[in-house]
Amino acid sequence: MPACSGGTAAKDHDKMCREAIMHHGIQRSEISDATRVFPAKAKSIVDLATGKFPGCELSEASESFRSTTNPTYSLRELLPTARFFAADDIEFDSIAESSATTSAGDLVVYRLGQDNPSRVIADALARGACGIITEQLLPCPLPQCIVGDMEVSLAEIAAQQGGRPDRQMLTIGVIGSAGKTTTSLLISALLRSASIRTAYQTDLGESDGIVQTTSNSPIPNNRELVHWLVEAKDSQCKAAVIEMSETEARHGNYDAIQFDIIVICRTTSGTDDFGPSGLQCSLDRLADDGVVIASADEPSVTRELQNHNVRTLTYGIHKNADVTAQIFDQTDGVCTLLLTHKDSTTVMETCLCGHAMAANHAAAAVVGLLLAEPLERIAENLSQLRAVPGRSQRLAHYGKATVVIDAGGTPDRAVEALRPCRDMKAGGKLWCVLVLDATADADSLARYGTQLERFSDQAIITATDQSRSGFLAASHNVLDGVKKCACFRLVANRDRAIEWAVTEAAPQDTVLIITGERGLTAHDQRTNLARIEQCVEQARGQAEQLVTGAKPKLSVFGI
Repeated sequence: MPACSGGTAAKDHDKMCREAIMHHGIQRSEISDATRVFPAKAKSIVDLATGKFPGCELSEASESFRSTTNPTYSLRELLPTARFFAADDIEFDSIAESSATTSAGDLVVYRLGQDNPSRVIADALARGACGIITEQLLPCPLPQCIVGDMEVSLAEIAAQQGGRPDRQMLTIGVIGSAGKTTTSLLISALLRSASIRTAYQTDLGESDGIVQTTSNSPIPNNRELVHWLVEAKDSQCKAAVIEMSETEARHGNYDAIQFDIIVICRTTSGTDDFGPSGLQCSLDRLADDGVVIASADEPSVTRELQNHNVRTLTYGIHKNADVTAQIFDQTDGVCTLLLTHKDSTTVMETCLCGHAMAANHAAAAVVGLLLAEPLERIAENLSQLRAVPGRSQRLAHYGKATVVIDAGGTPDRAVEALRPCRDMKAGGKLWCVLVLDATADADSLARYGTQLERFSDQAIITATDQSRSGFLAASHNVLDGVKKCACFRLVANRDRAIEWAVTEAAPQDTVLIITGERGLTAHDQRTNLARIEQCVEQARGQAEQLVTGAKPKLSVFGI
């Protein structure tokens, strides 16, 4: 059947439309607002859809709805696996986000469970839409395209319309249970140092290669992510680094993007649901000539990669790998690493301390080697990233205790922050302020208590304003994992807990603040970190006032 924009093809489906409309029970009251744009003799959407009102035929009613401009896109070419009804193809000018804003020649989107089908049908017919893209067949004479997942299909359309920006740039995806943000920023810094304009999308912010922003919305996926790639391509970017979510990968929200490199940061989190894991779904998006960079210290990941038969390069801390990173020294907030590739070894210094950060540097170094960069230059470029907000972020002040801020999020990530702080406390005490995660289960909270008792000398449990209502119950769950509960202090107010720890800590001590909040946008994370930094500075100022406000000492002379 030839392509059409409604009208004649719908005549053959009058009976189907009439029965489907009656089945859905669409009433005249549901479209009272839309009747103003219908022909005056139309009494209901049933009359308009079937052409059964005096003095009007379906072909006459639909003729005025046809677009007068030449179509520019073929939906059959963009979505070759989709099913079409009332036409073999739908040619459209643009996609209407809402049926209320539809123009002649537009393709209308119907989202199952979100849009009112009677409203979508009425607006599409009245405004001259050329067709509807939907997940289920609607009682409408217009041509329809039936897809399995609306958001994935719209992302695929956007990718095709944008000229496949992921294939015009070096597209790198970073996935895993921890370290994704730091690794993404390290890779971005490495690429920029190699004079490669790079766009990045991370949990802490984004850049289109020119402007860096902290968005007040979650990391985009599907069509929004494709649009961001198009903007990066328009900004003359040659590479794009994307921090991936395992949940989004499992839902197919990266299916419109092809990755040249996928970096796996430590073991991916497990799932209680059926079906493939986020790692397996992300590997399906790897280009035919793509490369996977994975940790040699994770046997489960290595086995999964062997099953997929993909090209793999490895990095490691404890086992032999293509690139290994060993901690040579770690004092005063500076870590000295030995990066090794085959017979070459180079020394680098970084302010990102700990074995977890060393693994992130090794993973980024592999990307540099793929770009044929010398190992020495890779180490020099990686050392230029001095700090990552909320990732073992150090606030040092002369004569005061060093404060370290880490996002935490899970007990394992808390341990990754506790270990380097304990190793670098230099004879002082390690104070830990744990801000309870309101969404954490009892088992995770008990593990927090076990790790805090193991690594810290003084632990303080506190909460945010949002989690304060359940503070007492959550604190008891933390103490369930503790042997000596007397070593823990409970302070419900976060600011007061930080103030007490900072003022009581000695100059040689270290205060680790684990924020414990997950699922925040980049803007909210930065705002939260700024408040904590302000609280720390205020506590330090109060400590100085206490010292200067002490009783003055007399200097006795002449006696």
